[in-house]
Amino acid sequence: MIRVSAAAKALSAGLVVTLLQMLVAIFLLAPDGPFEYRYQTLLQHDSHWFANIVNRGYETIVPPISHKLMEVSNTGFFPAYPAIAWILHRGLDLGAENALLITAQSAAWGFWTYFFLFCERWSLPSGWQLLGALAILAHPAAFFLVAGYSESLFLMALLGFLFWSGTEARGARILAAIHGIVMSATRIVGLP
Repeated sequence: MIRVSAAAKALSAGLVVTLLQMLVAIFLLAPDGPFEYRYQTLLQHDSHWFANIVNRGYETIVPPISHKLMEVSNTGFFPAYPAIAWILHRGLDLGAENALLITAQSAAWGFWTYFFLFCERWSLPSGWQLLGALAILAHPAAFFLVAGYSESLFLMALLGFLFWSGTEARGARILAAIHGIVMSATRIVGLP
């Protein structure tokens, strides 16, 4: 019998949950229409500001104006999420919108992977792992893990920071620090 490592199990389980979450968002929550349209509806509200940052970079005027106007000032967002999306946008020649979605969905995969790695660390039975995942998925805000928002990147970085902070493995402190930097470059205090 082939023994599968805990990391491989967590990566696989994380991918399955992320894909299921995307399928639910695209086919059950998104408005009717072709697949591409449904997928693009995962970009809402702040996603458009992030896309503006990916396309134009940060821009503002001095002194700042008292009302929101994307074409004048878009400096109200932390840089990690749009910066990673910009790398995909430039490196793979993706549209800013698709780069944002792929970044968020990859981070969701990372979040779920760390979730299952913690479950393995704590030796939780498979049934409890499933119940834990279902409890998270049942929360209405779980939608934001696969939509064009920074929440999934923050949560992935948070769980990664906690995971590596509690590990004695070689290089764990460096990985914890990297996750901490990404976390603090994504949001100021956490989730709303």
